[in-house]
Amino acid sequence: MLSEVCSRSWTRRIFIAACVVAVAVQWVAIVQRRANHLGDFDVSREFGRRFLAQQYLYAGGVHYPYMPSAAMYFAPLAVINPGLGIALRYSVAVGCLWLTLRMLKKMVLGRSQEISSKGFAVVSLTLVLGSHYIIRDLDDGGPHLILLAVLVGGIYCAWKGQESIGALWFGLATALKAPAGLFLLFFVWKRQWRMAAGTVAATAFWVALPMVWMGPAGWWRHQVEWTRVAFRSVVGDRTAVAEMSEQRVQNQALRPAVMRYLVTYPEGHALRLPHPGYVPVMNLHPMTANRLATGVMLGLLAIFGWRTRRRHQEKPDPEWLLEASAVLILALLLSPVTWLQHLVLMVPAFYLIVAEAWGFRKLGKAASAAMAAYVVFALVLNREVLGKDLYLLLLSYHTHTLGMLLVLGVLLLRRSGPPVPLIPQAAAHSHERF
Repeated sequence: MLSEVCSRSWTRRIFIAACVVAVAVQWVAIVQRRANHLGDFDVSREFGRRFLAQQYLYAGGVHYPYMPSAAMYFAPLAVINPGLGIALRYSVAVGCLWLTLRMLKKMVLGRSQEISSKGFAVVSLTLVLGSHYIIRDLDDGGPHLILLAVLVGGIYCAWKGQESIGALWFGLATALKAPAGLFLLFFVWKRQWRMAAGTVAATAFWVALPMVWMGPAGWWRHQVEWTRVAFRSVVGDRTAVAEMSEQRVQNQALRPAVMRYLVTYPEGHALRLPHPGYVPVMNLHPMTANRLATGVMLGLLAIFGWRTRRRHQEKPDPEWLLEASAVLILALLLSPVTWLQHLVLMVPAFYLIVAEAWGFRKLGKAASAAMAAYVVFALVLNREVLGKDLYLLLLSYHTHTLGMLLVLGVLLLRRSGPPVPLIPQAAAHSHERF
């Protein structure tokens, strides 16, 4: 019923008009806010300026999560007017979102006439499900929507059998955001040796490219420093966590979510809100809690590995897009830092789930309940409804971490019943259940 309503011409016109109005209103709000407050865009611009001026990149802790390759990527922002720069990046981000949805449509809807007729409805609900994170990312010009397009571009090229081009995109994404390197481990696990080797080579190329401008010595000093801090943050070192500015309740990564329930932070700590609704749960020693958090992360990796243990046998493989979408969510969960704007990487998962529900069969009670819970925590209980204080309190309970786990579970835990493929192109070859 809902898909039929969304497919009607008048509904399309209303939805497109609403999107245009939302973009215009948001753009006005961004311009007004930037007149008085600097944001992540300005930090990125400063990072790029230091790269061009051959200055020390990490002075004041600026962008410790990023390698010198990211400073090179941000450098063009420093040579143009800030207002023009954010306008251009905003426009590119919107275009990248459109391109991402186009690539997803080709991978999912291409050869099924029935579901192709519902393509607009699938896109519309996908945008609604991801709207909280898309709007948040566009507030800073949409850098993670651009990253999403890079990653989906790699997924799309690999799906088409263009492994060399796909590896180039995966390498670029890893050089810009290290958690994207999880795809390399995924390729090794799936015994996709050509993709793995190509991604290693492409990553090395993009990571080393800033050496041309910085010089070997300057590049090496920065790369070693970034590697040291990044490694310590991955294993939960508290000093490295502070250096990377992770000590905020807005960080929705899995480790801080687990730590929040295992450790009682003292009064005045950055991760303990001065709000009567903030209730500690357990009071383990931080070292013990950190080890348990590491165990939870390894356990999640083990579950994912078990569910995706089958080697890809054909091209295109019917499970490729589903598993790649799960890797995107897993990268968010396992990253040391996951802000809300990073969660635009869940867009492919939303697209697949909606296409499954409207194109092949109903999700089932468990998956529907999981998605309903996600909608409540991610869309209904937002800052506009709750106000700043209550919304921060909700974030301190890591509800968006729960949302990621719920969506990941819907992707990975296939339901019982006859094997209906999620991706119709290889329907005759699919033996997995969603």
